[in-house]
Amino acid sequence: MSPLTHRGPSLSSGRRRPRLLPLTSGWLLGGAVAAGLGLGLSAVVVLLLWTVSPYPVGGADEALRTAADLWLLAHGAQLVRQETLTGPVAPVGVTPLLLTAVPVWLLWRATREALDARPTVDDDYGPPEVAVWVSGGYLLVTAAVLASASGGPLEAEPVSAACRLPLFAVLVTGLCAVRCLPPHALARSWAGLLARLSDPARTRVRGALRSVTRERVIVAVQAAGTAAVVLCAGGAVLLTAALVWSARAVFGAFPQLAGSVSGHLGLLLVTVALLPNAALWAVSYALGPGFTLGAGSVAGPLATTAAPPLPPFPLLAAVPEEGSGSVPQWCLTGLVPLLGGLLCGWWVGRSEVAVGPGPGAAFGSGSGSGSGRALRGAPGWRATLVTVLLAAVLCGAVVALLTASASGPLGNGTLAHVGPYWWQAGGAACAWMTVVGLPTALWVGWWTRYRARRATAAAAQAVEAAVLAARGHGPDPAWHTDEVRRARWSVMKSASGGLMPDFAPDDFDGHRGLERSAAGGAEQGRRNTPPSAPHTDAERQPGPAPDPVPGSGPEAGPVPEPAHAPDPGAAPAPVPAEAREQPVPASVPVPGSDTPARGDALARGDTSPRSDTPARGDVPPPADTSPRGDASPPADASACPDETVQAAPAQ
Repeated sequence: MSPLTHRGPSLSSGRRRPRLLPLTSGWLLGGAVAAGLGLGLSAVVVLLLWTVSPYPVGGADEALRTAADLWLLAHGAQLVRQETLTGPVAPVGVTPLLLTAVPVWLLWRATREALDARPTVDDDYGPPEVAVWVSGGYLLVTAAVLASASGGPLEAEPVSAACRLPLFAVLVTGLCAVRCLPPHALARSWAGLLARLSDPARTRVRGALRSVTRERVIVAVQAAGTAAVVLCAGGAVLLTAALVWSARAVFGAFPQLAGSVSGHLGLLLVTVALLPNAALWAVSYALGPGFTLGAGSVAGPLATTAAPPLPPFPLLAAVPEEGSGSVPQWCLTGLVPLLGGLLCGWWVGRSEVAVGPGPGAAFGSGSGSGSGRALRGAPGWRATLVTVLLAAVLCGAVVALLTASASGPLGNGTLAHVGPYWWQAGGAACAWMTVVGLPTALWVGWWTRYRARRATAAAAQAVEAAVLAARGHGPDPAWHTDEVRRARWSVMKSASGGLMPDFAPDDFDGHRGLERSAAGGAEQGRRNTPPSAPHTDAERQPGPAPDPVPGSGPEAGPVPEPAHAPDPGAAPAPVPAEAREQPVPASVPVPGSDTPARGDALARGDTSPRSDTPARGDVPPPADTSPRGDASPPADASACPDETVQAAPAQ
C-alpha cells in the first residue's frame, strides 16, 4: 500500500493540523483481495484435476463453476444438486473444514493488516469499523461469485448463502477486531450499554450477573478453550487409531471408487479435506452421543446400529462395526473427555479466582492478572463453582458450533442428516466438563492453598529463626561442627569408664593432639589391664608392696596398680576385704598416676579434646588430690614414682 493512502491532502488550507483521511478504500480492497485469493486457489486445484482427468465432464467453464461452488461451500453455504435419482433436488450441506481454513486465514490476515494500517490509534475509525469495511469488501466479491455460479448442475442455495456468508465474514473479522482492541475496551463498552438502560432494568441485570466478574470470565474462557483443544486432539488420536486399525479397508476403497490416477488423486484430496470433520465426529463419539450415518442409525461407544448402504468411502471404513462396544473401547474413548475435564478443572483450580492473590498466585494464575490488583468477589468454592460452570457452558458452545459445521445433509430421505447432532455433542461436553472439572478444580484449589500455607509458615519460621540468631538466641550453628562433635565424644568416652571403644580423635588445631604412638598405646593398654593380670618379667621390679589409697574405706574402690611392679619373690601386701569390695569414686584421683580424675574434668566443664591418658609432662599433677585434708600425700610424691603412699584405713 503506497504512503499516499496513509495521509491524504488537507481539506482546508486554514487548518493547523491536516486531517487524516480514513483508509476505507484500502480496507475494502483488502477484503476483496482476500476473497479473490481464496477463489483463485480453489480454481487452480479444480482446473488441475480437470486437466489430468482422462474423461473430463464439461469444459473449462464448468470446471470454474465447480470451483466457485466449492469455494461457497467452504464458507458454509448449502449447495443443491440437480437431476438426482431419488428426486429433482438433493441438498449437499457437509462443509469440508479443511477448505474452510483457507478463507478464514486470508480474511483474518486482511483484517489484521487493515488494523495495522490505521494512521493513529485515536482515529475516528476503531477496530469494529475497520472490521465492517473489510467484511464489506469480502462480501462484494462473494456476491459476484454467487451470481456467476448459478445455473449449473451444482449451485448454491440462495437463502442459505444469504444467511451464512455474511455471518462467516462478520464472525472472522469481529474476532480479529476484538483481539486487537485496547485493554478494558470491552468493559467500557459493557458499562456504556448498561448506562443506556433504565434503573430497574440495570439493577436486575447487575443482580443476575453479580457472580460473573471479569476475572472469572477470563479464566473460564481460557479453561474452555484449553478443554476444547484437548477434546479435538483426542478425537484426532481416536480417528488415527481407527484408520490404522482398518488400513486395509481404507486403501481398498480407492480402486472401487476411481479407476484412474486423476480419480485417485481427487479422492485423496476429498478425503484429506474431510479429515477435520471426521475428527469432530470422533469427538462426539468419545463424548457419548456418537454420530449418525442416515436413516436413524447411531454409531456410539455403547452401541452401533445398522447404517443404510453407503459407497465405500475411505473414511467410512473406520466406522465401528454393528454391535455394542467392549470394555477396552469404552476406556479408550472415555479417556478423551476425562482428560478434557481434568485440564479444565486444573486450569480453574490453580487460578487466582480459586486460590486468591498472594502466595497462592506463585503456583500459577490462569487469569494472568497481577497479585497486587484486588479481585472482585472473594475467592473460594463459590467462585470456583461459578467459574467451572461458565467454562463448561463455553466449552459446550464451542463443541456445538464445531459439530454443527462438520455435519449436514447429503441428500433426501435416509441421508437427510449425516454426522453428530450439535445439541447432543454440546450438551455432553458441558456435562463432562461439569462432572469432572468441578471436583478437580475444588481439589486443586485446596491443594494450592495448602501448599501456599505451608510455604508461608516455613518462610515465617525461617525469618523468626534468623531474627533469634541475630539477637544471640536460638541454636548455635557451631554446635554441629565436626570439631565440637569430636570434643563431645571425647568427654563422653572419658566419662564412660572404658565402656566406649578406644579412638583417637583428629587434631583440632592441626598441630597438637593425641597421636597413636607406641607410648600412648602402651599406656592405654596398661590402664585397661585389670589388677589381677600377671605382668611380664621386665615389668616386675623389686619394691615395696602397694598401700591402699588415702581415704579408702567403705567408699573406696580397688587399690590401683603401682607405677612399678614389686619384687616377684616378695609377697603382696594384704588388702582389706572391704577395700576390695568397694569401687573407687570418680572424683578421687590416684596419687602418682598420670591420669587426672574424670569427675574433675566434668566438674570444671572442660570439654577440650583429650584422651584418657595424656602424654606425660603435658598436664601437671593437681596440687591437692586428696578428698580429706588429714590424708594428703607427701609433696614429693610425683617426683618419686617408686614410692607409694599408704592409705589410711577407713574410720
